[in-house]
Order: sequence, then structure tokens, then C-alpha cells
Amino acid sequence: MNCLDAIRQRSSCRDFSDKKVSEKDVELLLEAALASPTAVNAQSLRFALITDEDLIQKISDASYELMDEVTLERMRARKAINLFYGAPLLLVISSVPSRCSDIDAGIAAQSVCLTAEQLGLSSCIIGLSRSAFAEDNPKHMRQVLGMEEDERFIVSVAIGYAQSRKEPHELTWEHVRRF
Repeated sequence: MNCLDAIRQRSSCRDFSDKKVSEKDVELLLEAALASPTAVNAQSLRFALITDEDLIQKISDASYELMDEVTLERMRARKAINLFYGAPLLLVISSVPSRCSDIDAGIAAQSVCLTAEQLGLSSCIIGLSRSAFAEDNPKHMRQVLGMEEDERFIVSVAIGYAQSRKEPHELTWEHVRRF
């Protein structure tokens, strides 16, 4: 599968099976994350790879505790098992905050998602888990993942095998301006 095919086929999975991701595929996903470019080659991103189901659930629970009613209703409507939709693998991306760390994390997340697609895996980029790592959350998960004092959560990526797939979104060419 070439890169453009992976981009075209990928969509966010919200229905993972409990089948585990092979160690070989996990290593390829980590390689994609580590190989991702960063602004001025800062390489400040940190990656927490989580396969422990209890820890994934703990992060989900900590996130749910701080969700507003609108978000909770959206999750109920999706019949979410947890915030990560039952994914057996969670990648948490963090960094010391900088001018470009959010952009760098987005690039790494997309690299991981496209690699997952190429490997026959599915993924979902999830920012809602931010509250589980917030400094003002007394039950924050930062220490559990060994984050440094000045390191902050940016985004998480749920990864696994899809139980069902949705169609990727339609291309909206009207969103393009040509000069």
C-alpha cells in the first residue's frame, strides 16, 4: 500500500476488537513516531506506549470524570466501551511545551496512524484524554507515565484491529483555493 492509499483509506476507528497488536507491528509504529520530523529538529516529543488494559482503563476513567455532559452524551451515543473504544494499544504523545510541540505531535500522530493503516491496523487520534493529565487534576496520570516535571500531554492515539470500519470522508474540493 502506498502512502496516498493509506491516507485515502484511513478513518477513525471507534470499535476495536480485543486482538493484540504484534510486537513486530508495535516496533514499526514506534519507529514511525520516532522518525517523524519536528520543527528545527527539536526531537522533544516523548512517547508512552501502553498495552496494559487496566492502565488504559484508568486513563479513560480519569478522563470521563472531568467530561462535561455534552461530551458524555456523545460518548454514550457512540456506545463507547471507554474513551479509547476498547483499543488494546494506546500511544500517549507528550513534550516540554514549545512553539511547535503541538504541531510536531500532530505530525507524529499522523505518521503512526498511516503506518497502522499500512499494517492492517486501525487508529483513532484522541485529544479528550487531555484532562487525565491536566496539572489541575488532582488524580492526574502524568506521574504514572513517568512524565518529567515540565513535560505535558499533547495527544493520544488508540490503535488496534477494527471490529467494523466506516467509510473515509468524502473529499470536499470546494475547500481548495487555487492561485
